[in-house]
Amino acid sequence: MYDIFNNFLLNTTHLMKKFYLIDWSGFLYRAYYAFPDMPDKDWHNVNTIYWFFRMLIKIFFDKPDYFVIARDAPSKTHRHESYPQYKANRAKAPDDFKIQIPIIIEIANKLWIPNIVLPWYEADDIIASIVTKFKENTDITYNIFSADKDLKQLLDQNVIFTDPTKWITYKTNDFIQEYWFEPKHILDYLALIGDNADNIKWVPWIWPKWASDLIKKYSTIENIYNNLENIWTTTRAKLLQWKESAQNAKKLISLEISPEINEINIEKYKFEIDFSNYKKILIDEYNFWSMDKVITELKNKFQMPQQTSLF
Repeated sequence: MYDIFNNFLLNTTHLMKKFYLIDWSGFLYRAYYAFPDMPDKDWHNVNTIYWFFRMLIKIFFDKPDYFVIARDAPSKTHRHESYPQYKANRAKAPDDFKIQIPIIIEIANKLWIPNIVLPWYEADDIIASIVTKFKENTDITYNIFSADKDLKQLLDQNVIFTDPTKWITYKTNDFIQEYWFEPKHILDYLALIGDNADNIKWVPWIWPKWASDLIKKYSTIENIYNNLENIWTTTRAKLLQWKESAQNAKKLISLEISPEINEINIEKYKFEIDFSNYKKILIDEYNFWSMDKVITELKNKFQMPQQTSLF
């Protein structure tokens, strides 16, 4: 994995300031499921704690100017209010995973890593709110680290998207080459093909290529339904039968913009790092001895002159 990640870092430039936004849950689940159990001295599994911060530290090697971890609200969100079945199909998280989460939050706060959680909002909504508010700063590139496809709607000249499961970075042109339509229409596409992870109903038997062709031609769900007479009979019948599901799906996966973000100054997310504090917390308190070398390397990286970024 780290060969792929290091290649990602080598392929980044620095002409503009960089704002990195992290989708919290994707990193948590990757840290837990992608790596073996790691017992501490009391035989408690701490693999999520360790790998969560190892992945963050790897990102820090690219020297972001601004940084934030967006966390999901711990209770129900607006989507649960309108659709009680939202994410109801997800398996219960393992106990040894859940017990590590408050520890990760505590460590992040001790390390002064900017992170934010808002009642009723998911991490995706928070990321969208921050990008929407600040992207008028055209001297900043916004890099969203998430595996959630719906966040790709934010792609534009100054917004890029990195999938942390493969460390693949998408720009607008990369998206268009893959999907054949503009990023802003990804919600219409997902409303047709669905998202099993969120337990949202969609239009059955509309395959991705099929959906892509429809979005490429008609752009939105609304325009598709306004042009049913021009759509092949079999597809038209499916669209009519599942019209309510498609419309509801688009509403559910639409990103919510939080007004609370309007009260926040971008300097709140300015990235700063105290290397002695990192060693004190991660090594002395949590006994993650193998982090000593990587933190030292990170310190040396930050003491080097600033380079220019690929993004």
